[in-house]
Amino acid sequence: MLKTFLKKTSKDEKFWFWFKKNANLYFHFENNQNILFERLKNKLDKVDTNLVFEFSNILEDGKREFVISADGIEESFPSVIKLVKQAPNFEKWKIIAFRQPRKEITHINYENLVINFESVFFKYHKNNGRIDLELHLQGFYESAEWTTAIFILLDNVLGEYHTEMTLGFIDKKVLNINEKQKLFPISKLSKILQDYYLELNN
Repeated sequence: MLKTFLKKTSKDEKFWFWFKKNANLYFHFENNQNILFERLKNKLDKVDTNLVFEFSNILEDGKREFVISADGIEESFPSVIKLVKQAPNFEKWKIIAFRQPRKEITHINYENLVINFESVFFKYHKNNGRIDLELHLQGFYESAEWTTAIFILLDNVLGEYHTEMTLGFIDKKVLNINEKQKLFPISKLSKILQDYYLELNN
């Protein structure tokens, strides 16, 4: 009977059927983190190999957040949306699509880099429904680690979905302290995007 049921269900439904059986085990994932996380990634790979996940700490209401992300890969955004839409209700879990903005984050640690948000500024240009950015970063140099760290930073400021879907070209420059007054602090980026989309929709 179980095999018949699983054959008739979608990949998304199979994933949630499995996670629901193991929800309590994952709620206490610290007891066996490496094995549990590897198993969860294997299950997500059956839906879409680009999908990744994050768990929050236990929140004040006694729940954890289970964030399902496309890791910034736009072609897998529909997989995230579809999977999260089909999630059942859980007593102890909040299922969230995409990495969300995190206002409490003030700096990024990535490999040998520490990027303080107060040292990140930008100019912008409106471009057919998207915003092109010219980022000015203290200590910037061209490297793979800086590129990755910048996208982590933007995910924290805007959230994963808006970083990929509302930003266009992103240029990166070393911050000139003498030009700071001509630039916007990165904390203003979200409001600028909101105002632009209100402008487009009016």
